[in-house]
Amino acid sequence: MSNIIEDELLSSTVIKNPNILDFDYIPEELVHRDDQLKYLAQMFKPLLSNVSQNVIIKGPIGTGKSVIAKKFCISLTNLARKQGNIIEYVHINCRKRTTDSMTLLGILNHFDSRFPDRGFSVQEMLQVLKKQLIRKNTQILIILDEVDSLLKKSGSNLIYNLTRFSDESSLEKTPVSLLLISQKDILPLLDIAALSTFKRSNVLSLDKYTRDELFDIISQRVKLAFHTESVDLDSIDLISDIASEWGDARFAIELLWKAGIAADHQHVERVTPEHVRAAKAETYSIVTESKLKNLEKHQLLTLYAIAKRLKKDQTAYVNTGKAEKTYILTCEEYEEKPRTHTMFWNYLKEIENAGFINIKPSSKGHIGTTQLISLPDIPAEIVREKVEKLLK
Repeated sequence: MSNIIEDELLSSTVIKNPNILDFDYIPEELVHRDDQLKYLAQMFKPLLSNVSQNVIIKGPIGTGKSVIAKKFCISLTNLARKQGNIIEYVHINCRKRTTDSMTLLGILNHFDSRFPDRGFSVQEMLQVLKKQLIRKNTQILIILDEVDSLLKKSGSNLIYNLTRFSDESSLEKTPVSLLLISQKDILPLLDIAALSTFKRSNVLSLDKYTRDELFDIISQRVKLAFHTESVDLDSIDLISDIASEWGDARFAIELLWKAGIAADHQHVERVTPEHVRAAKAETYSIVTESKLKNLEKHQLLTLYAIAKRLKKDQTAYVNTGKAEKTYILTCEEYEEKPRTHTMFWNYLKEIENAGFINIKPSSKGHIGTTQLISLPDIPAEIVREKVEKLLK
C-alpha cells in the first residue's frame, strides 16, 4: 500500500507550481486591472501625507476585488517605507468575523497575536488600537472584505468609529483608512452617521471579465504554473468560453487547476479539452454554491419551490402558477410569510438574471399568459439539496 501511495506522490505532473493556481496568489502583473490599480493610487494618495481616506470596491464574484486590494496595499506600504513613512495594512474577512468585536480582534492580532479574544469591550479595543498606532508611529489601512456580512449582522457603528478615529483632539494623529469590499452596493447598509464619512464618488466598480480577458488571465497562469507546452491552446479556449458565462476568473482558474489534476490522474503529459470538460463537471457544484450564497431568502425559497416541483412532476418545465403555489407551501414549511404575486414575479426575474432558471412564454394550448420555467444547467435534485442546506 505504501508503495502505491509513494508512486502516486512521486509521479510526474503537468503542474510545476501549484501555488500559482491558489486563489490567494498575487501575480506580479494583474492582467486587465491596471486602470483599477491607478484609481486606488489616486484615491489613497493622501495617505502619503498622513491623511486618511476611505474607498469602496464592489463587483461580482471572481472580478479580482480582493487581489486588487492586496496588490495595491503591498505597493503602497513599500513606497511609504522608501519615503520614511510607516503605513501598515490588515486584511479582514468579515464573512468569518461578523461582529464588531471579532473584526477588531482580527485587527489587533496584526499587532499582537496573543491579544485575548474576550474580556474587552469594543470601545476598549478601539483605545488599544489607538495606543498601538501611537507606539509604532504608524497609520493603518484596513481591508474589510465581504463587509456586507458585518453590516447586516452588526450595523455600521464600527465603520463609523474607524472613520472618525482621528477626530478627537489629540497631539498624535493616528489615521485609520478603510477599503471596504463587497459584491453588492453597501451604501444602503450604512446609517446616516457612517454614510456621512464616505464620499459617494469613492467607489470602484468592477465589471465581469470578458471572454478575451479570461483567456489572457488563464494564459498567464498556464505560463507560470504549468510545464512548457503541457496545456493545449484549445483547452485554454474552452476554459475561457465556459467561464465567460459568469465572467468569473476564480472559476476559470479552478477549472484550469482541476483540468491539470485530471491529466495527472491519467498520467498524461498534456491537458486536453476532455480534461477541461471533466473539470467542469466536478467544479460546477462549487460554482453553484457560491452563486446561491448571493441570493436573498425569498429568492432561495422561490428557487427551491421550482426545483421541488420539477423533481416531483419529472418534467422539463413548470408553469408559473404551479411554481407560485409551491412557493407559498414552501414559505409555510419554513415559517415565512409568502410575498405578494408581484414580489414573486420579481424573484423569478432576479433568479433568472442570476443564471439559475430560464423563463419562456407558454406554447399554444395553454390558457392565459402563463409562462414556463426550466432549470437549464443544473439537475433539480442538486439545486433542491443545496438550497435546502442554505435555508437550514
